Amino acid sequence: MLMLMWVSVLPASAQQQDGQILSSKPRPSLPSYESLDDFGRGYFPKEVYNEARTQTAFDILEITYSSDHLPVRGVLIRPRSPGGRKWPVIIFNRGGNGQLGSIIDNGLPCGLANTSGLDVVDLYQFAKAGFVVIASDYRYQGDTAKRDQWGGVEVDDVLNLVPALKSLSFVDSERLFMLGLSRGGTMAYLAIKRGIAIKAAAVVGAVTDVSAWVEATPQMGLVNGNAFIDGFAKIWPDYEHHAEEEYRARSAVYWADQINVPVLILHSRTDRLVPVTQALRVAEALQQSNKVYSLHIFENDGHALPRNRDERNRMIIDWFEHHASASH
Repeated sequence: MLMLMWVSVLPASAQQQDGQILSSKPRPSLPSYESLDDFGRGYFPKEVYNEARTQTAFDILEITYSSDHLPVRGVLIRPRSPGGRKWPVIIFNRGGNGQLGSIIDNGLPCGLANTSGLDVVDLYQFAKAGFVVIASDYRYQGDTAKRDQWGGVEVDDVLNLVPALKSLSFVDSERLFMLGLSRGGTMAYLAIKRGIAIKAAAVVGAVTDVSAWVEATPQMGLVNGNAFIDGFAKIWPDYEHHAEEEYRARSAVYWADQINVPVLILHSRTDRLVPVTQALRVAEALQQSNKVYSLHIFENDGHALPRNRDERNRMIIDWFEHHASASH
């Protein structure tokens, strides 16, 4: 018996337009809750995970789209039956670097070694609240993963999601929003600086002063390299003479005057990966530049605010809905 699975692929002759979706296929199904490691089981209550695992209202797709004429992979969560209305969109910017934090399933058991499934469960919460969700995995994967520029040319991969979205008939391209986690928050600020057409943004545990961050977290090895990245000193051009320039270019605290989109800033006071001072400093810079923002610091939570997930999501959705019809 011949079995068919929905996989769409664009002819090679049309694969040069930035933002063009080149292919899409269903993401592998989430494994059972019982198969998760301790990290995975501690990330979500069983009922929340199983709801996302068994739901049938949304298609969860792995896509490939063109960015700077390169094939870049990502994830799209869309309603299986969109109906006649246009759906607002959340562009999600993941954290991590290279293959660390990848949102594409790598075949390893779901949990600490493969957090992509947990990301899907997290993003499903926004889909069921009425949003299409799209995310880039950024271009630095496979052989190039350790050369991730961390806020360099791969910002184009976020910007090129906008024309990808405009090609989808069920999307309301006038109601685009952005959510960034950790490094993804840095990417959000950079995309806003470059003029991405979004109504509002929310960042969670975002890095806003990269130089101060790497000084505060030397154990992460981001300057001289670790298992996932060769290190800024090797990747950024002429690091010895231009390091300060490169750090400032990625740090929103130095160009808050260019953040012309309302930003919701969420952070944990006890964040061990990105100190809370990163949120406080960018809020102060936005205040001095008379920008629209809101700052909320949670007590005693982790980097992605897992203990306050419901409140975090409610605040993000309320922020987006409040700014949905505003002009900036």
